[in-house]
Amino acid sequence: MMEDTVRWSLKVSRETDDALRTYLGQAGARKGDLSHFVQEAVKAKLGMARKRAGTARTAARADLAEALAQIRAKTRSLPKARFEKLVAEAVAYARRHR
Repeated sequence: MMEDTVRWSLKVSRETDDALRTYLGQAGARKGDLSHFVQEAVKAKLGMARKRAGTARTAARADLAEALAQIRAKTRSLPKARFEKLVAEAVAYARRHR
């Protein structure tokens, strides 16, 4: 039995209702199994969303690393003072145009 529960009121298509109730009936479902099924489905969906978000963050880090490598390659010949001035100008521009 689920602890600390809340009540949901859901609307689904007749087709979805029939398919799920048929599935649960064939699996020998008992009272509360519909709620359990919905809870497990929501947990699974949220877990997949978190994995996708983690994958997106990893891809963003890889993109940033690649961009930094390109910048370093292109600015390697610049004197340090000139490079720092360009960075400061770029940061100031970005802050003004947020």
